[in-house]
Amino acid sequence: MTEGKAQEKVSREDTDWLLDMKKSRDITQEILRFGVSQTQITNIIKLLALELENHEMMRAIGKATEMNDEEDDFYISSSSKIIQPGGEENE
Repeated sequence: MTEGKAQEKVSREDTDWLLDMKKSRDITQEILRFGVSQTQITNIIKLLALELENHEMMRAIGKATEMNDEEDDFYISSSSKIIQPGGEENE
């Protein structure tokens, strides 16, 4: 009889996990329906990370989004350089 209860409990945990995942996907889809940009998605992730109780996870997500910001800055600065004919930009 205890095996049946253990299986029922695992099944209940699996059901709860699936419902949580569905709710998370629904929230994500609702956000995407707003027509958010990639930058806005990154900002939303940063703001949600600040709400986490797990400080290590919060910092890891913060670092990951900072790396994304640095990559964006690289692409912006490298694409906006003015090239002068006959010389380097710093000459």
